[in-house]
Amino acid sequence: MEKKIGVLGAGSWGATLSAMLSEKGYAVTLWEFNPDQAKELSSWRTLSFFPHLTIPKDIVITSDLSVCINEKDFLIFAVPSHTLRDVARQIAALGTDLAATVMVSATKGIENNSLKRMSEIIAAEIPQAGGRIVSLSGPTHAEEVSQKIPTIAAAASVNLEAARAAQDIFMTPFFRVYTNTDIIGVETGGALKNVFAIAAGIGDGLGLGDNTKAALVTRGLRELVRLGTNMGGQKETYFGLTGLGDLIVTCFSRHSRNRAIGEKIGKGKSLSQAEKELVMVAEGVKTARSAYELGIHYDIDLPITRQVYQILYENKSPKKAVQELMMRDAKPEMDMV
Repeated sequence: MEKKIGVLGAGSWGATLSAMLSEKGYAVTLWEFNPDQAKELSSWRTLSFFPHLTIPKDIVITSDLSVCINEKDFLIFAVPSHTLRDVARQIAALGTDLAATVMVSATKGIENNSLKRMSEIIAAEIPQAGGRIVSLSGPTHAEEVSQKIPTIAAAASVNLEAARAAQDIFMTPFFRVYTNTDIIGVETGGALKNVFAIAAGIGDGLGLGDNTKAALVTRGLRELVRLGTNMGGQKETYFGLTGLGDLIVTCFSRHSRNRAIGEKIGKGKSLSQAEKELVMVAEGVKTARSAYELGIHYDIDLPITRQVYQILYENKSPKKAVQELMMRDAKPEMDMV
């Protein structure tokens, strides 16, 4: 039987995943919340900010949420993290039978204020989801996936059957998927690395070098592990695809929105100016606030995270932030802080 899949969010990642799944022969419906943009996308089949991807004609594009979720085997959330709760709430309000639907979060972030992971939000707002929630994460820039450049990701769930089901629909000759049962580790790794990507971009904007970025990635990984394990993730997960792998690509890639917004800030732009120029969402901006608050909650030292937060939200000078990081008290490399 042909699998039916609803994809929520018609940005670059949602459109890319929709095209990939459609090409595998699945019946795909893509939801764009703005009715005018949905009509335009149905006609032109391209995104103005992502022109090299053509959305297959077999994909149904709609702004009607019920059309996207009715009688679907899978629902894939590819909306910005700060809108996910509202979308999940709207889905629950429709009263659709979702008892057998596998829900996949392809969104990376930690919600401000509640400090919840994406799968926790879906579970809270859509009780029917049960344990059939999967996080799809890894070093997966849409720019490369859409061009069929070999990419590897992880499908994580406490329900191994659900993780395997997601693995099966996403696997292609250019998109390899591994299963993982540590959904906390996978989600926190995928979210927190964006904070360090902003720091890497700030370094680029300041004209700093490869030595600096290598040090940032190394020490950033240490912070990521420290916070992630306090949140319940397994240490080993952070040295895999959704920790170290995603951290590397996001800190170094020209496709990285978070690195790009950091670079603009490093060159002297304000956060509002940088966001306006970027156009697309850089999830690390909001995650930096959540990560900073989580550090306070768990009473752990996160020096890079703290400096990024202060640059973004307290107008701290990037040069001063670098100076403070370099002049911290001397200590052994493997010291816990």
